[in-house]
Amino acid sequence: MNIVEKILFRHSTERINRISPGDIATVNVDRAIIVDMAALHPEFLDNPPARPFDSNKISLVFDHYVPAPSIEIANRVNRLRHLVDRWGIKDFYDVGRGGISHVLGGENGWFKPGSLIANTDSHTIATGAFNTLGRGLGTPEIMNIIATGKTWFPVGDTIKIDLESKLRPGTSAKDVFFDIASKTGSIPGKNVEFSGTGISSLNMDERSSISTMCAEISAEFAVFPEDKVLKQYMENINVSDYVPADPDKDAEYIDKLNVNLNIIEPMLAMPDRIINNVMPVSEAGRIDIDVAIVGSCANGRLSDLKDVADVLKGKKIKNNVRFIVTPASKAVYVEASRLGYINTIMEANGLVTNPTCGACLGGHMGIVGKGDNVISSTTRNFKGRMGSPGARIYLASARTVAISALNGYISGDVNE
Repeated sequence: MNIVEKILFRHSTERINRISPGDIATVNVDRAIIVDMAALHPEFLDNPPARPFDSNKISLVFDHYVPAPSIEIANRVNRLRHLVDRWGIKDFYDVGRGGISHVLGGENGWFKPGSLIANTDSHTIATGAFNTLGRGLGTPEIMNIIATGKTWFPVGDTIKIDLESKLRPGTSAKDVFFDIASKTGSIPGKNVEFSGTGISSLNMDERSSISTMCAEISAEFAVFPEDKVLKQYMENINVSDYVPADPDKDAEYIDKLNVNLNIIEPMLAMPDRIINNVMPVSEAGRIDIDVAIVGSCANGRLSDLKDVADVLKGKKIKNNVRFIVTPASKAVYVEASRLGYINTIMEANGLVTNPTCGACLGGHMGIVGKGDNVISSTTRNFKGRMGSPGARIYLASARTVAISALNGYISGDVNE
């Protein structure tokens, strides 16, 4: 069995010999995460489960609308707050206390290697960086999981992606994903398993960026193996009670793809979609911008803010550009502040917001308007994703976004 199959097998509620593509896996869930978006679903607010299967395995995280941008949402999330006491939830992260659920889960040790996570957010595939399976599920299924601790998944085929060599200076994990997406296209119902010697050169932020973005090629799961980098990370956060999953020697894959990290250059997703719509920044021509945004579960991490600060240090962004930077968690914000990244961004005339999904989903903290040309390190760029459907959204790495904010147009080099 490969990694995906092995984790599903270990979590099976039934006594079986193995799991293979085409099977339906009924599984026990290690943790269920609810985000504030659940407050938008009447079926959840009006009829929540009477009690959770295990209050110690439920997390409630406010991350999409933080702080609440309207009276309606403020009233709705207040009803979620009442569930915290009713259910006896200890892992509750209200305004100012946490951050984006996918980042917070990695920081708090919820994503233990070999574990299985369910969340109400579509980018839960981010857990794969931690050798963990995670899936975003709809409100009715999350309600079932809260009540029973169980769910089911159809078992799909897995594509093996070998990462070789290491990134060149100036390129990032986001560029790696765009390169992968240009090769795989959309793969609904399939999984991704990463391997290869290049993995050891990627830190946890970089792995998280790649696994998170695999939601955009419609992968079910996208998982990295456990290695020295992950072991050290788990040791640093004092987590040791886990059993990682490795592929068997005879593991089967529907396809294999080799990716040479060393030949990848800064990439750009053109507006409205990612699939079949990616090119090197160097080939995009001059595209003037109005808004530049860095943040999200994919690229609001500490290494992203470092890239931004390194680009901006001692410089000013173009006067006609609005540059918004959103740290992905409180811990990221605090450490970035300690290291001087926040001050550098603000001195360059960038705006730093509180940790939130915010602008990524067009919630607030950076909603874009009609006619805006936007370059963003967030996750999606379909029409209307970040506000007005009349805006054009280009996606790139945090570094490329920062460089573009300085130049006033999309660019891979400062003052090129």
